[in-house]
Amino acid sequence: MKTVKLITCKDAFQAHVIRGALENEGIASVLHNENTSGVLRGYISDIAGVDVFVYEDDYNQALLLLEQNQMIPEQLKYCPHCGSEDIKLVLKKGHKGRALMAAIVSAWSMAPPGTEHWEYVCSTCRIRFEKPVAKGTTEE
Repeated sequence: MKTVKLITCKDAFQAHVIRGALENEGIASVLHNENTSGVLRGYISDIAGVDVFVYEDDYNQALLLLEQNQMIPEQLKYCPHCGSEDIKLVLKKGHKGRALMAAIVSAWSMAPPGTEHWEYVCSTCRIRFEKPVAKGTTEE
């Protein structure tokens, strides 16, 4: 059976709490990067975080469990105007040069480049927006 990443936690404690909640519901899970999370503390969570993996068949049930128990924030993946889930993260118009310079400076200074050069576009209504919303919170 194939395993998939459910969530990346900022530290091992949070990962163990989530793993315990999953096990209480009969969902098998495994932790990855548990030992390096303490060594790399303060870095980007993709590098220093602890990954929680579950079986692919259990992914939706595990995600629902974490949302119901408020162990993860609501999924912000809907267009605030029409409620569509078909959205994409794109570079803002006229920001290509700035984004390139930010990437160069961030690589040189070893700091994250920031997110001010990006925006979301809804494929359904074609409206651009800064941040997606949770289900049922559209501006209709």
